[in-house]
This record gives sequence, structure tokens and C-alpha cells, in this order.
Amino acid sequence: MASTVTAATLTVSISESITLNGVTYDKSETNQITGIANYHSRVYQLKANTTHTLVEFASDPTSGEFDSDDFKYMRITNLDDTNAINITLAEESNVGCAFQIDAGESFILQALVTDSNTSGSAITSLGHSITDLFVRTGGAETDVEIVVATA
Repeated sequence: MASTVTAATLTVSISESITLNGVTYDKSETNQITGIANYHSRVYQLKANTTHTLVEFASDPTSGEFDSDDFKYMRITNLDDTNAINITLAEESNVGCAFQIDAGESFILQALVTDSNTSGSAITSLGHSITDLFVRTGGAETDVEIVVATA
């Protein structure tokens, strides 16, 4: 059966505005991501003090995974008004990096290519792919929104 979905363009806009000493600084960036045929948006209500696997990627997905070859965009937003969450992006070699996302903040990713080292120096080439997104909540139940867009 052939798909009847027509790919579309996802528009992502980021705006910044601040006035310091009477001078206003405004910056806006808009990115057009073409070829989007699948758009997944979901709010998860996550239990306190728990690590949750929210997104999985695979080059040959089976059940519930997103196709890493078709990945275009992902946004994680902490919808809590008080508590931070920690997100871990794990790669195929089981190495990950983690970020704290404070209340009301978002994290945007437009590529799954990553790498890591233990030397503390700059990484000059990337050779792995993110396979999992884990979210760790703190001492309170927390709502998190995940958006994933693929070709």
C-alpha cells in the first residue's frame, strides 16, 4: 500500500529580545526543514525520581522506534513550572551526554550524529548516532513534551 501523506516543510523559529540600558536587542532565526512526512508530538506525565526512556532511534526500526535515517528534528520541553529534568542522549556505543533542562526550557536537536571522548579536548570528527533519549525527573511528577519529525 502506497502512502498518501505528502511531505511538508516544518518551520522552526527562535526569537530573542532584551532591553539593556534602554537599548533593545532583537534576534530571530527561522529554519525551514523540508521533507517532513511524520510529525510526532506527545506530552508525557513522568513519575518523580524515575528515569524514563522516551525516544528510541534505529536504522531498521521495529516497534515504537523512529527511523534514524529519516530523522530531521526533535524538541524536548520541560513543561513543569518549578522542577528541572535531566536528559541523556545515548549513542550506539552506550556512551551518552546529559543536559539539565530547567522548568519551562526546551532543548532542540536537528542531527543524531554524535561522539565523545574522555580527554576533555575538542572532538574533531563524529562517528556515532544517538539511539536513545532518557529523561530523569527530580522529586516531583513532571510533564515533558517531545516532538519528533522525520522524513
